[in-house]
Amino acid sequence: MSEANFTADCSQCFGLCCTALSFERSNQFGHDKLGGEPCQYLQRDFRCRIHAQREALGYGGCEAFDCLGAGQRASAAFAGLNWQRDTGIARRLYARFSQLLLLQEMRQALETAATLDISPAQHAQRRGLLARLSQEADSASRDVTDTALAVLGEGKSFLRSLAATLAD
Repeated sequence: MSEANFTADCSQCFGLCCTALSFERSNQFGHDKLGGEPCQYLQRDFRCRIHAQREALGYGGCEAFDCLGAGQRASAAFAGLNWQRDTGIARRLYARFSQLLLLQEMRQALETAATLDISPAQHAQRRGLLARLSQEADSASRDVTDTALAVLGEGKSFLRSLAATLAD
């Protein structure tokens, strides 16, 4: 798998990390923000007004966040829909973005597991899970899918089994 599969392309995203996600005022975020509400610094073109000064202004959490490419995948699926004016569509977009974020995180974990000293059968299982995760993450689905939920659950179980194997 190419690193490009995990590279966020903010120029192809609707600023979903700045809209869909919530955060609380802390040493990582300078203000409270509810999920589904745009950050006060998000501009109409989906770019951050304080991007160059995020860390200095107390937004180190923004600086550290990486959607691993989930944002552009969700944005592409919803590009033809008026999600900014239709709250029902916006909720679907945010839910799918959240699921894509989980899929991308699991894909990355399973890619990293390729370097582990595990059995050929475990590598085969890892590759099978990765193929299914990739199919889900690379689909143009506009909805949270039960298939993605199932493979995410299987991925978690697989990673837990690896932890037990590697601890022995």
